[in-house]
Amino acid sequence: MKKIIFIFLSISVLMAVSLSAQLKKEVLLKFSKQEGHMRIVFEAEGTLINNAKVTISSPQIKIEFPETFNLTGQKDLSFELVPSEKLLVINLKEKGEIKFFRLSSPARLVFDIQKKEIQKKKQTEKKIEKQAEKQTEKTVEKQPVPILSMVFVIDAGHGGYDFGIISGDVSEKDISLSLAKDLNTVLSKKGKKVFLTRKVDQYISLADRINLVNQKSPDVFISLHFSISENFILYSPKFEEQDSNEIVDFYSLSSRQKKYIEKSKALSDSIERAIKDKFKANVIRREIPLPILNSVGAPSVLIEFPSPRFLAYDQQMRARLINLIINGITLYGRSSL
Repeated sequence: MKKIIFIFLSISVLMAVSLSAQLKKEVLLKFSKQEGHMRIVFEAEGTLINNAKVTISSPQIKIEFPETFNLTGQKDLSFELVPSEKLLVINLKEKGEIKFFRLSSPARLVFDIQKKEIQKKKQTEKKIEKQAEKQTEKTVEKQPVPILSMVFVIDAGHGGYDFGIISGDVSEKDISLSLAKDLNTVLSKKGKKVFLTRKVDQYISLADRINLVNQKSPDVFISLHFSISENFILYSPKFEEQDSNEIVDFYSLSSRQKKYIEKSKALSDSIERAIKDKFKANVIRREIPLPILNSVGAPSVLIEFPSPRFLAYDQQMRARLINLIINGITLYGRSSL
């Protein structure tokens, strides 16, 4: 009888241990590192992520999950992980600026860490940018050209944890935002109504960008990026009549651009002329069914400027780029009369 009881208790203990292991929630760790920047991502089911309590005190991050968890994922990390039953402590090797995002689809906790020296450099660059904005206004306003379009939406590509292309210590998200702000300043001074899809370094989903543009009903929509090459690249919307584009269909907005397709082409033509006038450079033209273009109800173009490896995005260069966009918009306005 005692032997039976012992076996029963042993089985019960084993079952309890097994059940406890099964009850642990899986948390997947993802990690990436580039010069001066580091990104740490924890992915798990929605309730675990949404109810997690995050405390940040550089160089340490504490994540308190509502349930016990099992951490899996990458090894050979550049930081120390100290997991316990419900608490996860991340010890970074050095202090830096930590930005935290709680995202969905899939549910994630995202931490962007920027080295302290890079942070100081960016603060210096911001001071220079303010001075550059004033100089940009003066440089552009020397050319008193009439702009017929009245409402603009300018899309600064990427943002937040989405850095875009990184070249050295320069990221696409920062350059695109800087150019968008410069363009906003110049157009606003000319009495135009301008909306930016983002005004700060934050992540904006594709769906939110598209919805914002369509809510504002602009006369012109311009999305700003830079490429990995030395070329200027212009993207125009394109529709495949025979094939269904699943990404565009997902947003159920593909019909909005169709009546503006010719105007979008004319806008790209005008900006191409302005680029050639200003830089004497070849321009690559691409017609692609990009959702950010195909789903917008306005004349639209996506501009990719040359990589920072080939173009220094200093005050003088930014003024030249803003000038060419203004000239392109002006040429477009004249051609649409």
